[in-house]
Amino acid sequence: MNKQGYISKVRSELKSEVKHNKTSIEKLASSFGIKNKNLVKEYTELAIVLNAREVAHNNELNTYQKYQEIVALYNSQVNLSMRTSMSMLMQQYSTASPISFLASSYVLNKNPKARYFEPSAGNGLLTIALPYKQTTVNELDDVRLENLKEQPFAKVHNFDALQIPHTYDRKFEGVVTNPPFGSLSEPIFFGKFKIKGLEQAMSLKALQTMKDSGKCAIIIGGHTAWDEQGRVKAGKNRIFLNYLYHFYNVEDIIPINGSKLYSRQGTSFDTRLILINGAKEHPEGASPLKNKLHSTVVNTHEELWERVGLERSKFKAESSKDKDNLLIQELEAEAIIIIQLQG
Repeated sequence: MNKQGYISKVRSELKSEVKHNKTSIEKLASSFGIKNKNLVKEYTELAIVLNAREVAHNNELNTYQKYQEIVALYNSQVNLSMRTSMSMLMQQYSTASPISFLASSYVLNKNPKARYFEPSAGNGLLTIALPYKQTTVNELDDVRLENLKEQPFAKVHNFDALQIPHTYDRKFEGVVTNPPFGSLSEPIFFGKFKIKGLEQAMSLKALQTMKDSGKCAIIIGGHTAWDEQGRVKAGKNRIFLNYLYHFYNVEDIIPINGSKLYSRQGTSFDTRLILINGAKEHPEGASPLKNKLHSTVVNTHEELWERVGLERSKFKAESSKDKDNLLIQELEAEAIIIIQLQG
């Protein structure tokens, strides 16, 4: 099996915008002695990671030009639809490269010595804008772990992301994570907040590694749903969002159309990009009531670029009126659901 030869070939063909489908990419892999479908999927994705990272660190391009090139790369990549027993078991769906670029760029710190962490790193897609030598990654899957070790990250770990060592508490200036979907066998309490979803618990564990002044970008499944009173619908999603808004400065929660911006990763499941800018000095508040901003689904890469607003020092609402409305809604939401922590 010639792994490096295959990856090099895929990288070259991606740059030449050679189009592949499931059949042709598996045939190409077979010519390099790679017949296991899971390996085809993971090695193909690694080639995408390496090409996207090369663009992300091209100093001749500005941030928007990098994003445009990565969008073009995404549009030319093969659809990673090879559903293997391992990917289904572990719910492995890596973040699409344009979203990965925006998320990792969002958490970049001006401090040249800043450190970064990805606790469920896969093949490294979500780290593409981060400097290798200052980024720590973690992964359970053996194939993906090997792929990470072949890249010059600061540290590569293999621990349970629900059991992150306490030595990593509040250690990193930037944290990115796209935890696998799933449920917990037993709920985990974060203070008084009972968390039932695996991806939600892993997200909160990841947040505990962020410095209070740091930034975090989280990819989580589904879109937020609201009840008739405009509150986040009762259940695990409300508890999770209440926790985030209570303890952290949530700059935005962006609903992303999965079929439009995620499908080439092998799933069209809708997702949300959560942008967090530091911890609150004094925890207070809860998730806001439904508003136009948070209920507007992003359907194009250009819309996503505008929404994340990398060229702004801080995310801004559409107008000062929107800011006032958001503040009022947060206060109203806190008053309405202050007694609701567990339901």
